[in-house]
Amino acid sequence: MSKRFSIHDWQAKINEQGFDQRLAQQMGMSNDEFEDQVASRDIGDTNPFMDDNDDRSPGEELADRTIEDFRKKYRGMSDQDMDDFSAKMVEHLLDNTAAQAKAKVFFARKGI
Repeated sequence: MSKRFSIHDWQAKINEQGFDQRLAQQMGMSNDEFEDQVASRDIGDTNPFMDDNDDRSPGEELADRTIEDFRKKYRGMSDQDMDDFSAKMVEHLLDNTAAQAKAKVFFARKGI
């Protein structure tokens, strides 16, 4: 006699366990091993992605790091690919009133 699958029984079993418990089980780890090696930690109020000693805002810091990452990625692009990429990114970034105002100031200073 085979046991029939019941979605309700399965759902109840899943709901009994927390996500960490299920992940530890799938990884073949005990709860203690999982807690020590994998589980997320409370990092408090600090932001692990930003430098607390940096004078820039988190937005400026993230933008600078993103620009640096872009420069690494488009070193191997053809001129046409770089132009296409840059044009698309400008279009995307200018879909914001603060960015549009900044662009107007930039172009006014250049006399454009």
